[in-house]
Amino acid sequence: MPKRDVISWTSMITGYSQASQFSDAVKLFQEMMAAKVKPDKVTVASVLSACAHLGKLDVGWAVHDYIRRHGVQADIYVGNSLIDMYCKCGMVEKALEVFHGMKDKDSVSWTSVISGLAVNGFANSALDLFSQMLREGVQPTHGTFVGILLACAHAGLVNKGLEYFESMESVHGLVPAMKHYGCVVDLLSRSGNIDKAYEFIKKMPIVPDVVVWRILLSACKLHGNVVLAEIATKRLLELDPCDSGNYVLLSNTYAGADRWDDAMKMRELMEDGDVQKPSGSSSIEVDGMVSNYSQEPGLLQVETRNDFTVCKSEDIPKSMHVQL
Repeated sequence: MPKRDVISWTSMITGYSQASQFSDAVKLFQEMMAAKVKPDKVTVASVLSACAHLGKLDVGWAVHDYIRRHGVQADIYVGNSLIDMYCKCGMVEKALEVFHGMKDKDSVSWTSVISGLAVNGFANSALDLFSQMLREGVQPTHGTFVGILLACAHAGLVNKGLEYFESMESVHGLVPAMKHYGCVVDLLSRSGNIDKAYEFIKKMPIVPDVVVWRILLSACKLHGNVVLAEIATKRLLELDPCDSGNYVLLSNTYAGADRWDDAMKMRELMEDGDVQKPSGSSSIEVDGMVSNYSQEPGLLQVETRNDFTVCKSEDIPKSMHVQL
């Protein structure tokens, strides 16, 4: 295009963000700024969403600073995007600062902060804010209750979590969805109530999905409940027989119970079924460049934006070895 205006830039940035190509969205926004094109509220909301998914606090912070310095219209949409970005980057205090500074708030604003507090370890603050939300007459949503149930699970507040779950339909007219049932299974499992979690699953009015059974299986591994681990794995293999994680979790549960023969049988089942365990991977950002690392048997692959390197694991000094 010979001439690009804010609409054309924003359309591309939003498209990248909605297509989960978050790095491209951020890169294009930086090119837009270098081209001296002033972003609007849709632009900044889209790039903030990309920053939230990437954990790019530096860019998100710069965007927030630009909003304040250049008078970009900061409505509820932009405010919610800032809250989401700061929460996902672990900056809960900044998220609260934005939240309390907003003249107008909707249920998304409240839910974003409550969920952010919950996942960042501030369960009691999340519950206090939920109480304030109700006092101010804001109707909670399904998403709000996901955050509340997560807060209770992380804080070990089993009875309180169950009360909130029951109140969804009886008080607020919200029919629990699969994600809420999964949260309750997590709530019970984390506290060691594995049997109660299984009984809860059996009484669910909807058919449990992979996530629900995986939560139970993970808890069985943690607490050494082999019997229920076998039941959960059977259900998981019926739903998703190609997921290596199901085999590995049960194998590790057997190993934790010193049932080594059974552990080996699970590994053999993986091989017989040609179930491949995905390679471990991680990423690191240095000077604005993101490098992705993946571990294959005997090889360490290092991939950056500009080059691709493969080296043998034995060529790496032992002092640099890490557990993947």
